[in-house]
This record gives sequence, C-alpha cells and structure tokens, in this order.
Amino acid sequence: MDSSPYQEDFNGGSLYYSDLPIKSQLQKDKYRHYGRKILFYLLLAYFITATVMFPFLITNLTFWFWLIHIIYFELDLTSSKNNIFVQIIHGLSFVGSFVVMVTSIILLVILNPDFISNRAKIEHHSVAFAWSQNVLIHWVPPVLLSIDLFLHKEHIRKRHRLILKRSVRRAWVKDIFKVFWCVFAPFVVVGAWFGAGFTIDKVYGVHNYNLTALLCSMGAMDVVVGIVFVYFIRKRDADSYVRLNN
Repeated sequence: MDSSPYQEDFNGGSLYYSDLPIKSQLQKDKYRHYGRKILFYLLLAYFITATVMFPFLITNLTFWFWLIHIIYFELDLTSSKNNIFVQIIHGLSFVGSFVVMVTSIILLVILNPDFISNRAKIEHHSVAFAWSQNVLIHWVPPVLLSIDLFLHKEHIRKRHRLILKRSVRRAWVKDIFKVFWCVFAPFVVVGAWFGAGFTIDKVYGVHNYNLTALLCSMGAMDVVVGIVFVYFIRKRDADSYVRLNN
C-alpha cells in the first residue's frame, strides 16, 4: 500500500485499523492541509510587512510568539515525520497565545486604557486601525489555534503521542516531560525575552504595573490553559494497529 496521511512508522510501517483511510476523509484532510498552508502564508506576510514597516516590533514579545505560530502552521500534521516538531512547537504556540492575550488585556486595556490611542498617535494611525491591529496580533491567534486543535485533533494526538497510561517507565517519563513542556514552555520564551535585555517599560512604554503580580497572572493562565491543552491532545487509548509489511 502506498503512503497515506495515516501511515505510521513503527519500525517497518503500520496502519491503524481504526483509522483506515476513506476517500471523503482524505479529501477533508487535503482541504484542511491547504487551509493551514494559506494561513501560514498570511501570518508570514503580516509578520514581514509589519516588521519591515516598523522594525521596533521585532522587540515585542507578541511578535516572538507570532513567529512561533508561523512555524507551527507550516508543519504538516498528517506526517509522522513532524512528530518531534509538533511536540516542541505546538504547546508553545497554543498556550503562549493565551498568555499573550491575557497579558495584553491586563497591560494595554485594564491598566492603561489610553495606551492604544496614544500608540496610534505615535505611529500616525487612526485609533480604529490601532485597535484592529492589537486585536489581530493579541486575540486572534488563540482563536485560530483553538479551531486548528478542534479540526485536527486526531492527527494532533498522533503527533504528540501522549498517553499517560504506559507501563514502561521510560515511556512514562517521556510523557511527563511532554506535559511539563506543554505547560511551561511559554515561560522559556518569556525568560529568553527578558534575558535579551527587553523589558515591558522599554518596549511597551508601560510603567504602572507590578511585575510580580503580572508574572503570577501569566503563570496562572499558563497552567490552566496548559492543563486543558494536555487533556485535549492526550490519546484516550493506546494505539492498536495491524502490520502492513514484514
């Protein structure tokens, strides 16, 4: 049998009998794959356009995560060759998008309600345009990634291979590490951002905040979303499959 989106690589190749491909399912996967590619190019085009027009945006933590979203949407979720890349990037992108959203609401809406209008004056935009851009970069990614998770949950579960019911100690340790990475990976990026010398004061021009309280809020959102994310990507049962070749 020729390769298909459902063919796995268990030392010689195998195909899950519960996922035998049918024409309609393959057609849906094809359209969804093209949809992700279109989204990848749109995100990439926006990133390039925004950072070329306003180079200072590359210092924004938001755009660091935007670049991670771009990398994630470039990955083919139907290919087992991308297992390790999905395991590294997906949780970082998904959980990080919610951390960015909540942080933006706290800093730019609750604590500094005039921030966006003031930024519009500095960048010579209308207030409506400035708001649309902030909604796009801060609040749209969680929506896109949630839809992506819903539409591709079966492929995503295969790529993550997170079972948490293994009897083999080594496999159990690997699964626990995957859980910790999914939950805490966004703070690796946040730490790298601060480590690069960037601060909220310098980059965003925001001063009336308590860093400890802000980090606690980010951490709480990180843990909650991370746990929900792990619940959705966890495979409900161990895989059953039939061998296709000897």
